[in-house]
Amino acid sequence: MRENNTFDVIIVGGGVAGCSTVLSLLRSNPRASFAVIDNADFNSFKIGESLPAEAKRILHYLTPSIPDCLSQDTAAGVHTTCSGNASVWESMELHETFALMNPFGSGWHLDRAAFDEMLREHVRKVCTSEADEPQRLLIKGTFAAIRKDEHGRWVVTTRKSNDTKEPREYHSTWLIDASGRQASVAHKLGAKVVKLDRLLAFYGVFSSPNLDRDRRTVIEATEDGWWYTSQLANQQRVVAFHTDDCDPVAKRARYRDGFLDLLYQTTTHVSNILELNDWRLLSGQGHAFPRCTAAGSSFMEPLGDEHERWCAVGDAAVAFDPLSSQGIITALRMGCSVGIMISKQLQLSQSTDMDKPVEAGSFDLNSVKRAYLQIREDYEKKGRYFYDQSMFSSDFWLRRRERST
Repeated sequence: MRENNTFDVIIVGGGVAGCSTVLSLLRSNPRASFAVIDNADFNSFKIGESLPAEAKRILHYLTPSIPDCLSQDTAAGVHTTCSGNASVWESMELHETFALMNPFGSGWHLDRAAFDEMLREHVRKVCTSEADEPQRLLIKGTFAAIRKDEHGRWVVTTRKSNDTKEPREYHSTWLIDASGRQASVAHKLGAKVVKLDRLLAFYGVFSSPNLDRDRRTVIEATEDGWWYTSQLANQQRVVAFHTDDCDPVAKRARYRDGFLDLLYQTTTHVSNILELNDWRLLSGQGHAFPRCTAAGSSFMEPLGDEHERWCAVGDAAVAFDPLSSQGIITALRMGCSVGIMISKQLQLSQSTDMDKPVEAGSFDLNSVKRAYLQIREDYEKKGRYFYDQSMFSSDFWLRRRERST
């Protein structure tokens, strides 16, 4: 008889990284049991909307029906396609690349909350509590604590908001931190975040009564940072400003008037897009813009421990400056790698004593670490190149050039 609330793996976080880890695990090990602990608010706006076209291959690998669902949601007006990128960076001249020239086709500007919920729905489809099936749960709750039991298994404590019941405990062999930049699990296990810069993103959502056919991602460098804008579905457009927390403009950008003043005083192309179709920053209940979030590059050290059987994935493991537009696709790739690794280690551990480290298999944690390092080094190389090409020489840009020397 199966032990209640005991799983092969518990994943804390049901976003892109968490869901892709689960779906990859099941593709490699269909009999694996899991619990995903997630407290996402589907109704809350979530920044991070750029999905490159090449993500189609990874989504198809996870579950063949996901690309079809994404296409259906796009046709229904949940997401929009991206027609290309335009940037003002090395000079005041606008440089454009078109999706038409991409062999993978057009990427997307996502309703990120809806995209994440679509992935969670695919996880729900494989969840079961039938007695003769591996136990699989998607749990609505907040991660609260972590410890080991007398058998060396993880014990994860969760709480629900406005829940008067006692905290609930779940046991597992492996533990995955997919909680995003906050890295809730890894911090409690003593891991440290190494921050490579102090970049912040100040962002707002705009609406317009007019039909805007501009589906590009437009990026514009300014003296104290850089801006971008992308059109979303439902006559909305996101605008974001990136600068360091130590720059004086960061204080101004926190407030509505300061954010708008900086936008219209320091940009040319982004502000022209807004003025052309009368885009207005949303206000009122539920629309407290601008908002601020950490946006710098960072990595977790260590990102996991094979002996203790835990691993971070997605932004909890390594996070990138959004200039790369690689956040989602990197989380998908990491989730695939970690899911395969967990599958292999579970198969090995079936014949391994719980109190001994799992022997290195053909796909172990070290292979995941190497993949993470390669992704990080590739990003840093490209990031240094692009920041070195900027036409500006203020402290914001000099800090990035100094880091590259």
